[in-house]
Amino acid sequence: MRTLALALALVSLTGAQARPATTFDPAGKWTYSTLDDEGAPITGTVEINGNPGAYTGTIATGPDRVLQINDVLTSANAAVVLANLPNGGVAVIKMWKEADGTIQGGWGPIRSVIPAKVSRVK
Repeated sequence: MRTLALALALVSLTGAQARPATTFDPAGKWTYSTLDDEGAPITGTVEINGNPGAYTGTIATGPDRVLQINDVLTSANAAVVLANLPNGGVAVIKMWKEADGTIQGGWGPIRSVIPAKVSRVK
């Protein structure tokens, strides 16, 4: 009987192991309202398609201004979106989930992207 109780305890402990955290899923169509880089109010949409490692999409502030999304990086509670700006530089957008489940966001332009050589050290 003691062996059965020990076996049941071990099975229950292995079933309670930590599960990997789910990743924030940015796929879908999002609306936003913010300020442009000169301080004027803007609204638009972000549309992200695909799966981790293969996201694509666009950021629109109107029919005449659509940015192509270059990369989307995700973590357990957030995503960072990178898109080239038409006059050079990169837009960096962060979306994250608050503890209450609401989604927040923020963005900023990087005016100058300086090339760098990167090598992996063995």
